[in-house]
Amino acid sequence: MRHLTTLSLAILLPLFAASAMRAQAPAARNKPLTLQEAVAVALEKNPTVQAADAYADAVKQGITVAASGRYPRLDFSEGFARGNNPVYVFGSLLTQRQFTARNFELGFLNTPTPLDNFRTQFSASMPLWDAGQTSRRVHDARLEAQSATRGGERTRQEVIFNVIEAYLNGLLARESVRVAQSSVEATKADLARAEARQEQGLAVPSDLLSAQVQLAQAQEDLLRAQNGVAVADAALNVAMGLAEDAPVAVEGELGEVMFEAGTLEERQAKALQTRPDFQQSDIGKQRAANGVRMARADFLPKVNLFGAWEEDNQTFLTRGGNNWALGATLTFNLFDGGANRARLRESRARQRQADALRSQLAAAVRFQVRQAYLNLATARDRVDVLRGAASQAEESLRIIQNRYEAGLSTITDLLRAETARTAAKKNFLNAVFDYRLGYAALEFATGELAAGSQAVTH
Repeated sequence: MRHLTTLSLAILLPLFAASAMRAQAPAARNKPLTLQEAVAVALEKNPTVQAADAYADAVKQGITVAASGRYPRLDFSEGFARGNNPVYVFGSLLTQRQFTARNFELGFLNTPTPLDNFRTQFSASMPLWDAGQTSRRVHDARLEAQSATRGGERTRQEVIFNVIEAYLNGLLARESVRVAQSSVEATKADLARAEARQEQGLAVPSDLLSAQVQLAQAQEDLLRAQNGVAVADAALNVAMGLAEDAPVAVEGELGEVMFEAGTLEERQAKALQTRPDFQQSDIGKQRAANGVRMARADFLPKVNLFGAWEEDNQTFLTRGGNNWALGATLTFNLFDGGANRARLRESRARQRQADALRSQLAAAVRFQVRQAYLNLATARDRVDVLRGAASQAEESLRIIQNRYEAGLSTITDLLRAETARTAAKKNFLNAVFDYRLGYAALEFATGELAAGSQAVTH
C-alpha cells in the first residue's frame, strides 16, 4: 500500500506542478508594461527599425565596393577551343610554340587539320590615374552611408513616438473605463434615489424612466470604453512589433506631469542641429557638390596598367606555349556626342535642387517645431482650466444630490449634473493626454526623441 501511495504521488506531483505553471503563465505574460519597456521592445522587434538597420548595413558595403577601384584586379580564366579555321590554327600553333617549317606548306595553310587549344590565363589591371574619380566615389559612398544612418535614427524616433502615442492611448482608455464605471455606479444610485422617492410618493414615474435611460447610456459608454482598451492594446502591440493579439497590460495612470519646454527660438535652433532628416538634407547637398566634381573628372585623361599571362596547350595536361604581356593605356575622350557636358549640367542642376530642398525643409522644420510648441502650451493651459472644471463639476453634483434628496431639485437637474461631471472628467483626461503626447511631439519635431528622453521617462 505504501508503494502504491508513493507511485501515486510520483505521478500526481508533476501534474500539479504543470497545472500550477500553466496557471501562472498568463500572469507572467500579463506583467504590467512600463512605457520605457515598451519603447525598448519596439526598438528591438519593430520591423520598420529592422528594415532601416538592414538598409544602413547594405549601404555601408558600398564604401568597400567604391574603394576597390584603388586596387589591382586579378582574373583567372580557363578556356577550350577546337577548329580548322586557317587563321585560328595558324595563331594557335604560334601561341602554343608548336609552329614548324612544314606549317608553311600551302596545303596546310589552306586546309589545316582541326586543332585543339586549352588556354589558361591570368589577367590583371590597375588604374594609375583616374582624375580622382575613385576617391570621389568613396566619398559619395560614405556620405550615402551617413545618410542611411541618419534615416535609421529618424525611423527610430518615429517608432518611439508611435509607441508613446499607443501607450498613452492605452492609459486613456483605462481611465475612460474607470470614469464610465463611476458613471454607471452613480447613475444606479440616482435610480435608487428615484425609486425611493417614488415609493414615498415624492416623484413621478417619468423620474424613474429618466434615470433608467441615463443608466442605459452609461452602460453603453462603459462597453465602448472597454472596447477601447482592447483596441488600444492591439495598437500598442503593433507599434512594438508584436502580434496584435499578444497579451499586454500597461502600467500606471494617466497622471499629470510637468515638462520644461524652453523657448521657441531655442527649440527651433535645436531642431536645425539635431533633426536626422534635416542632417540628411545637408548630406544630400554634399553629395550633389561631389557629383559635380565627379562630372568634371570625365573631361580629364585616365591612365591604366594591364598585364596578362597565359599558357596555350593542345591537351589539358601537357605544357605548351608560355606567353605574357604588360602595358599601359592612356585614355582621353575627344568626342562623345556631348554626354560629358550633359552630365555636368545635370550635376549642377541637382546641386541647385539639393540647395532648394534644404531651404524648404528648414522652413518646414521651423514650422513643425512652432506648431508642436504652441500645441503643447495650449494643452498645458487646458489642463489647468479643466482641472478646476472637474472639481467644480464634482462639487456641483454633490450639492444637487443633497438638494434632490431634500426635494429641492428635479431628477433632470441631478442627471444633468451627473452628465456634466462625467464630461468634465473626460475632458480633463483628454487634456492631460494631449499635454503628454504634445511634449513627445515637440521632442519629435526637434529631433530629440529617444529612449531616454523626458517624453519616455516621465
